[in-house]
Amino acid sequence: MIYRQIFFCLCLYFLLMGCTTSRHQQLSELGFTRPYLDGYQDGCHSRKLDEMMYKKGFRRDPERMAKQGKYSHGWQDGFEHCYHDARDDYH
Repeated sequence: MIYRQIFFCLCLYFLLMGCTTSRHQQLSELGFTRPYLDGYQDGCHSRKLDEMMYKKGFRRDPERMAKQGKYSHGWQDGFEHCYHDARDDYH
């Protein structure tokens, strides 16, 4: 009996998790380009790593930062957005 409830809860959890969309997917559906999305993802990862480890663990592509403006803008937006998301958790 208890195993059925656990199994049902797990199935429901995974079913509902499949219905959520990530920020990356939302931005993609809005028409943002691949370089912007890559930069956004790298910037967001860098901010989260920075806050977890209290050190500068940036993940970014220096060549793309210099040559592709959309990658650079995406990186900055991801870095700032994830900073604000993390700060909202503390308030």
